[in-house]
Amino acid sequence: MASSAPVRGGPVTDDDSSPEISATDPAQFAGLVQGASDDQLREGFATNRELILGEIFRRMPERFNSERAGDVDAVVEWRIRDRPEGGHDSWHLIIRGGECRVVAGPAEAPTVTYEINPVDFIRLITGNASGPKLFLFGKLKIRGDLVLGARMPQLFSIPAPGS
Repeated sequence: MASSAPVRGGPVTDDDSSPEISATDPAQFAGLVQGASDDQLREGFATNRELILGEIFRRMPERFNSERAGDVDAVVEWRIRDRPEGGHDSWHLIIRGGECRVVAGPAEAPTVTYEINPVDFIRLITGNASGPKLFLFGKLKIRGDLVLGARMPQLFSIPAPGS
């Protein structure tokens, strides 16, 4: 599933995150997102896009629930649209053997692909937006294995704002 649009991504390492964002508790971050307007979130992404996405994806394996995953064997690609110079950022999760690994960049043959704008993405992954609602209104596009796509939120511990 190749795209001619520019795609960004690099290795996920602890060096890619600043001390301020890496020290933020996921529930605290979810609360900050809950209290922010869409314009504030857009501005934050415009200033710190790579840092925010890098930290979110770096933490996904920590939030992965291997018991709920069971025997899932999948490659899940996220495409975060609206890069300032065009195109999207791509990250993918490899879920296999009860483990979750994150790789920056597009997947060669994803099992399921999510495509979303940055504001809706940040609201979704912090528990401040409903995946089915975003999908229903066309803000979240899901391609590939739709059953797995609908099941994915159950495989992760999504922070609740203020918890």
